[in-house]
Amino acid sequence: MNAQLIQLQTNLAFKNLTYNETIYSIIRHVSKSGMTRHISFFHIYNNQPHYLTNSIAEVLGYKMNKYHDAIVVGGCGMDMAFHVVNSLEYKLNELTPGQLQYKLISRIL
Repeated sequence: MNAQLIQLQTNLAFKNLTYNETIYSIIRHVSKSGMTRHISFFHIYNNQPHYLTNSIAEVLGYKMNKYHDAIVVGGCGMDMAFHVVNSLEYKLNELTPGQLQYKLISRIL
């Protein structure tokens, strides 16, 4: 995916995110081996949940799970929901230079 398309996607999908925004995650499924997790993401804006799962998958290059409406994240030994949110924060700050930098907080439900 070219950089301009990713930047456009970032601006549209994450326009309501603020500096100190909390991104909530729901771990929908864990594989038997514990090496793969299916995680959904959202944030609260105007007392309504806004789901970010599809946008995060496109911007960060994760695969979507067709049964759980979640991102497929591989790995173990660390908080994988935090890893995705931290990667998103890094990518958003990289794609929006000169603007207020994002500082995202990860919470698991």
